Amino acid sequence: MQANLHLQRSSVGNYRRLSGVFSILTLLCCSQGILAQDRWFQIEVSVFSNESVVDRAQESWQADRLKLAYPDALRRLTLLSDLLMIDALRPNDRFAETPELTLTEPSIEPESSARENEQSLREAMIRITGPRPAKNSGEFRFLDFNRDQFLQLKPADSDFQQTNRALARSADHRLLFHGLWRQVMTGVDQATPVFVRGGLAYGEHFELEGSLNLHFNANQDRVVVDADLWLSEFSVVENLAEDWVLPTLPDTINGLERDNADTSAEFVYHPVKIYHMRQSRDMRSTEFHYLDHPALGVVILVVPYEVPALPQPDNEFQQDF
Repeated sequence: MQANLHLQRSSVGNYRRLSGVFSILTLLCCSQGILAQDRWFQIEVSVFSNESVVDRAQESWQADRLKLAYPDALRRLTLLSDLLMIDALRPNDRFAETPELTLTEPSIEPESSARENEQSLREAMIRITGPRPAKNSGEFRFLDFNRDQFLQLKPADSDFQQTNRALARSADHRLLFHGLWRQVMTGVDQATPVFVRGGLAYGEHFELEGSLNLHFNANQDRVVVDADLWLSEFSVVENLAEDWVLPTLPDTINGLERDNADTSAEFVYHPVKIYHMRQSRDMRSTEFHYLDHPALGVVILVVPYEVPALPQPDNEFQQDF
């Protein structure tokens, strides 16, 4: 009897100890889950040129020292025009009235016509009777502007409208690229670089090309931007004195980018000067940051973003089923 009682007490003690261990493990798992939650940010970037010849001459630009390359896992921002194949939404359509749908023509929406342009876009989408995918492969799906990563957002979400208008009116600068998207911020090893292209097209290349890579620093208390951009000057006459070479567009970039290039040009364009910008900057969120360069300028804003919960169906809808 005493032996059985001793065994029962031992069992109770072991159970309590195991319960304590399980409680600790549960708390650790919960805290790990909280720490592992995705941290979203909204990123807005404007890249512009410095048209001053004097400023560009501040540095010595040499072709033999130039090493340009696109990073691995490079991707482009998803555009609404990738989803809807109608003439009014094609990126290079000269009759298109929605410049916000292409990255090669930065979106600058006049204040007085912002609502009219948005209404026109909405009406054009309503008139679509049979949307089909832009590519032959892959499944059709709608874009979620609140929850999709690397999706070019609407100008209504932009904080750079005034900045972009000032750049467009400036005689000393030209707006080349404007990107506005959201993404989950990761460490540098898991980061996804974003393809950048803008300005005028010269054959298969554009004036501005390169990539932006955003990721956390080692302490995960700052967002870091790695800018690897180049601005090219072209001519129909080849520069025989210097061998300027531009990297080939990687296959990971959607074929639509190749469609945007002016492959039907009558002339063959050669790069005669390339200005390379390679900078890295730790940034505080919600603050404007400026990357300076003799030929280029980058304005960037990173803001924390909370992904909204998925909408729940109405009670009447639930009762019907």
